[in-house]
Amino acid sequence: MDKVRMETIKKIQQMEAFYVLFSRGTNNPFIICDPETYNDQVWVFEESKDLEEKAKPYMEQKNPVASIKVENKSFLNFYSTLFTLGVNEVVFVEKDKTTEFDLEEIVRRPDFSQLPENQRPLFNPQLQLTGIYFMQEFRRGVEMSEKANINELEEEMAANLVKSKFLVAVEKQEEGQENVQVPYIKNKNGDVFQPIFTDPGEFAKFNKDKKFKAVVVEFKNLDKILIPLAKGVVVNPQGFNLIVMSEQFENLLKRFGIQKESK
Repeated sequence: MDKVRMETIKKIQQMEAFYVLFSRGTNNPFIICDPETYNDQVWVFEESKDLEEKAKPYMEQKNPVASIKVENKSFLNFYSTLFTLGVNEVVFVEKDKTTEFDLEEIVRRPDFSQLPENQRPLFNPQLQLTGIYFMQEFRRGVEMSEKANINELEEEMAANLVKSKFLVAVEKQEEGQENVQVPYIKNKNGDVFQPIFTDPGEFAKFNKDKKFKAVVVEFKNLDKILIPLAKGVVVNPQGFNLIVMSEQFENLLKRFGIQKESK
């Protein structure tokens, strides 16, 4: 790495704060696919006014975007979260200068290889990435006919969905307790959905009071753990918030050739 890049990375790491383009449609940083390199990028700005300029074309396209300020004490958590989202590149903007960095040039990728396999945390970066791209486009404030490549985005997201394992929240049991309580979420119409999560970070957003523990369930087995009241599941309710109706389970498995386990 040349001296100029090293100095820029040092500057990024020592800044008091930076600004990030944020998607209100996914509750995550807005991710941009570079049209030439196909790198999955998050843009980081030294000045908020530069972010506002960058955001203009996305706002004109009716993307629900905003600016968030990330303080230095949260840098490590922010960059580590980008790994879970499938992001591989950070674009740093300082006035008129723009520099692309591989995410691993800025922060080391967490390594869980030394842990036994059953103790490694669950991550689904490809599902997160494709789910975010799909929801960014799906939640643009335009007619469905104007949404670019929406069918292709949905297909890619769905293919990752059916191959994934999820964290499912259940109540921590007291000694002697027989019945296990499972949390659920109601939408504005009163419909009940069971929350599931792609990774520990998404689970932690939901489990702020630490009332629940997580069990790992494959998509093909979700129907076995669905509570009777639920009309389906909601993936990452405080993230990209994807609803999958229970009647869609079987069709999705067939669509992608996933075999259910024999009972």
